[in-house]
Amino acid sequence: MMATSDNVTGTKLALLEAASTLFAEKGFEVVSVREITGLAKANVASVKYHFGSREGLIDAVVVRMAKPVNDERMRRIDALEERGGATVRDLLVAFFEPLFSQIQSSPLSEKLFVKLMGRVVGDRPYEFPDEVMGQFREVAGRFVPAFMVTCPGLTAEDVFWRIHFSFGVLSNTLTHGELVKKISAGKVGDEKLTITLKRVIDFCEAGFQQ
Repeated sequence: MMATSDNVTGTKLALLEAASTLFAEKGFEVVSVREITGLAKANVASVKYHFGSREGLIDAVVVRMAKPVNDERMRRIDALEERGGATVRDLLVAFFEPLFSQIQSSPLSEKLFVKLMGRVVGDRPYEFPDEVMGQFREVAGRFVPAFMVTCPGLTAEDVFWRIHFSFGVLSNTLTHGELVKKISAGKVGDEKLTITLKRVIDFCEAGFQQ
């Protein structure tokens, strides 16, 4: 049994929110069921009852985060196609901005949700749940041809690799953004997510057009 983002309440919601907080802080691999249920003030058996297993709970956290992002991506690509004449930057904004919008609307603190989103994008050592993989394939089925139109000469394989590299930029930015501040010795400070998003898009736009 897998939770989604729709109408989740009570113990199930408490488990999802506790798991999200702990996964963001520590990563998916090291957090135990007992830690999650302790933070959620639930009994250990509740994880099996609501999600089937610890892995089922991880999948539910990922689905809960990914679905609204992918739904918004599809809405935006619909709008771009209806308008016509989309640029590489338009497509990158439509692809990346929903992630940042989800971060800003999360009940978690912005800092925690940024870390959790980064881990979802890049830290999981096993495959995404089928529901999320299906969403990604649907999104790719719309965005890859659109990028090929805006970048004549690129094959579908080229575009998939460039999206993959762009995900790497995003994942590192979300998961390890604090590191660059420490290394820079004060030259890099705190900034709004909108500014960070612009930096990511500027970099990826140049890569796509190379």
